[in-house]
Amino acid sequence: MIRVSLPLLFVLLHYPGAAQVLQGVFKSPPSTAYIQLRGTRGTEHPIMDSARINSKGAFAFSRRTFEPGFYQLSVNDTDRVDIILDPRESMVDLEFDGGPLQSGILVRASSENQRMWAYKRMSREAQPRFKAIKDERAVASPQDLGLIKVLAERERSISEGLEFALDSLVDMEPEGQFAFAVRIDRELDQATLDGPVAIRRVFDFSNPRYLRSSSYPKAIMVYLQRTPMTDEHALDRACDTLLHAAGRDTACWSFVRSYLIELFSTYGPAELTQYLVDNYVVGEASLVPPDDAVLKLAAEQLRLVNGAKAMDVELVDPGSTDTVSLFGILSEQAYTALFFYSSTCDHCHMQMPGLRRIVEDMDPRTFRLIGIALDADEQEFRQALSDHAINWSCYSHLMGWGEPAAKDYAVKATPALFLIDRSGRIVGKPMDHEELREMLEAN
Repeated sequence: MIRVSLPLLFVLLHYPGAAQVLQGVFKSPPSTAYIQLRGTRGTEHPIMDSARINSKGAFAFSRRTFEPGFYQLSVNDTDRVDIILDPRESMVDLEFDGGPLQSGILVRASSENQRMWAYKRMSREAQPRFKAIKDERAVASPQDLGLIKVLAERERSISEGLEFALDSLVDMEPEGQFAFAVRIDRELDQATLDGPVAIRRVFDFSNPRYLRSSSYPKAIMVYLQRTPMTDEHALDRACDTLLHAAGRDTACWSFVRSYLIELFSTYGPAELTQYLVDNYVVGEASLVPPDDAVLKLAAEQLRLVNGAKAMDVELVDPGSTDTVSLFGILSEQAYTALFFYSSTCDHCHMQMPGLRRIVEDMDPRTFRLIGIALDADEQEFRQALSDHAINWSCYSHLMGWGEPAAKDYAVKATPALFLIDRSGRIVGKPMDHEELREMLEAN
């Protein structure tokens, strides 16, 4: 019989290669019988495994060694919760109260997750205080310099308190995944001020551990945003550089390729999307064959180019059984715009005053605006209509990002606009209300 000493057993259990336990319990079992474990590839969260939830609400995933990084647990497409898996920890034990996973989590074992959720809760509790300052500043007189200074000091005090708390949590385990994520995000923020070269210097686009964090897509975006637009091919070269920087790891490279294609096929310019497809999907610069997701993405975008036939969608008024077909109302006006938004999206709210003025200014025989909310809560949906004095028809299946119309139109971010003519052809994908007005006035 093989004997293992207690000290050696401790080392084996805590060695980075040792299998880890991921388990938990629901105090009120959910309606689904399974809970999924999702990985993180930048903005993507593919399902990696699932575990059965027993009659007592308990679940346990098969023991395995997880790469350090951020993961998610989910009971459906929209109800998800962030977790950390770090091979330094032999067990992650969680408890859920039966409500939405994000708001009802208790970490029973895992100091990494306890630190992350401690900071998330502090940050969440600070948001109403920030909002109160913002609201008070909005109605303050520009001449009331004393009040403006007090508000700024109060805001700075809250921010400094959060930073101090974050530093304290990081110092508890400087080598852990939580500290690692905080460190690379701070380094990225600092490098962003100095431009693309500095970003490449501090951020390793070929490191899969970086890919298992929210900083990876952020790094791509800030690199593109900080790229000087010296000529019409500046973004082409920026994409080349990003793909080259990720080239030492095929998973990183594949994500950068799909992210760039998705980004530019959604927001343009169309010629850059074509450049990426020509060179990195079907061209010699492709390091790995395109997977089904990339091919599907390209096909979706080809469906939605200007001049393509729009997709008919079912429009539903929450709380009502009545539905409206988009194609059934297109003929009533020369142009129809679809405005995809979320009732809790600040960027969407910024577009609403301009859209409201367009609706007021345009002849209803010429233009109609249709709002499609990627909401999951009817109260939030109704509140937004009131708060922002929305003067156009809005619809939602209340399925969040599972909204069928959002899938049909390959919406990846909100706000998003599509302009459709009377014949059902897509004639534009304006970036904002100003570009929408320009398109309408040009026609």
